[in-house]
Amino acid sequence: MAEKSRRRKKTKGERSGALGFVMPLILGLISLFLLFDMDYDILPFMNIGGTSEPLHTGLLVLVVIAFIWFALRFLGFLLELVAGPKMGSYAMVRSSWKTVSYTIWAVVLTFIFFFFMGGGDSLVLSIGLIGAALAFVLQKPLLNMLGWMFISYNRMFKIGDRIAIGEVKGYVTDINLMHTDVYEMEGWMKGETFTGRISQIPNGMIFDGAVNNYTRDSPYIWDEVGNLVTYESNIDRAKQHMLDAANGVVGELMTKKHEAYRKRLELHDLDRTLPNQPTIRMELADSGVNLYVVYWACAEERRQVKSLIVEAIWRKFMNDSEVEIAYPHMQLVQQEK
Repeated sequence: MAEKSRRRKKTKGERSGALGFVMPLILGLISLFLLFDMDYDILPFMNIGGTSEPLHTGLLVLVVIAFIWFALRFLGFLLELVAGPKMGSYAMVRSSWKTVSYTIWAVVLTFIFFFFMGGGDSLVLSIGLIGAALAFVLQKPLLNMLGWMFISYNRMFKIGDRIAIGEVKGYVTDINLMHTDVYEMEGWMKGETFTGRISQIPNGMIFDGAVNNYTRDSPYIWDEVGNLVTYESNIDRAKQHMLDAANGVVGELMTKKHEAYRKRLELHDLDRTLPNQPTIRMELADSGVNLYVVYWACAEERRQVKSLIVEAIWRKFMNDSEVEIAYPHMQLVQQEK
């Protein structure tokens, strides 16, 4: 009994995933059974054998939709299971299969629509009336579907990208007709740390403001660490400490991946601005000299890399008596008369 009580409960994601397989299968089998009963009167007490033709056609369409639904879900699961490890990216496999499945659904639903509407003048009139009604009643859903078309066609982002839309920043886990699921970063956390919650962003939000994609052309992102050192410090030694600290963390990565990063840039006019090692920038301030070490690293490791560089710089500064970090303080100077 103790072992049974400790049995792991299925998570919400596992339950919804299983439901996605079972629900269309059950719906298809029930519809298929009713269809056979209408044709062959399998269960006489149900008495639906003489039902009208529209119900027969509706059940047939329901069977087709249910089994296509089940087949697409099952094939998508198999594709991720087989192709995911080989391609090294489950996100890429899921994103590609989403595009294929939506295309299949568009073809199937279009065929069903024309099958019901028939041809000639009635088809034109039906399309006009349905279009006007949908445009008035379903403004937001239509805007979201239009957003999905823009996202898919322009490749604004895909599953696996790190994006920021409005006040939401995170890792894209799914893109469907109505909204985009994002595994949220930041929120109440400091830096780009995952909060653990999923944010659903309506696709229509892409028309309301900027969409920032951190990993569209490459998995790397630029960053910098700044320090304010006093004018009395040895500035050259401070610069060298910061370069040594950054090189110790990302120097090898920048050297090895520089050429691969350069080739993936969408605009090659920027090639000359891409450094292959950390660089220093500096500016004068009221109470000292601002020093910045500029580098690039993997987007998913940005905060960890920055933390390691900050710690390395701090240790080097603390062990060097010629370098002093500037901070707000008051100093009394006594003048001799």
